[in-house]
Amino acid sequence: FGEWEANDYQVMSWFFNSMEPQVYEIFAYSETSKALWDSLRDMYGHDDNDSRVFELQQEISKMEQTTGQSFIHHLRNLKRKWDELKQYRPIAATVEVYTQREEQDRMFQLLASLTLEYEDLRRQILMQSTLPSWASVYATVNREETRRHTMNISVPSSNKFETDNPENSFHNVVGLCHPVNCLNMCYFDD
Repeated sequence: FGEWEANDYQVMSWFFNSMEPQVYEIFAYSETSKALWDSLRDMYGHDDNDSRVFELQQEISKMEQTTGQSFIHHLRNLKRKWDELKQYRPIAATVEVYTQREEQDRMFQLLASLTLEYEDLRRQILMQSTLPSWASVYATVNREETRRHTMNISVPSSNKFETDNPENSFHNVVGLCHPVNCLNMCYFDD
């Protein structure tokens, strides 16, 4: 038993030495390498992490070699993303799997191309345990656009003081002032 325990501690030390300090702190008190492995698998071993696949594809599509960056450095960064993506999506074993991925890629590209006003909808779609088909996503986005148009919903301004309506402008704040201190505290046009 002593030799097995020594070997088990050796394996655990390999794991711990390869972890970032914050991750190590989460798992530092694992009793065996098997328990550690199981915990790591449960926390990080999601083969079907569709949100991460979407995120990686967006990152890859936006990667550019920066000024002064060597080609090798740029390629290394790009290859890291490709390798991580390959972990989530190994080579398709069948035509059916390949076709599903192709449809999923179209769905990811569609979601990535939407404006920020659809961020909540995009998040809802990506958080589903089973991703909907491309056609279903298209229909959902189309319904949302129709709903927004019908309800005359616009994207809220990032600046709560920004306005296009002159009646709501700063110049008319006089109507909200108390008569005693109105001239001292409020601005108005003549």
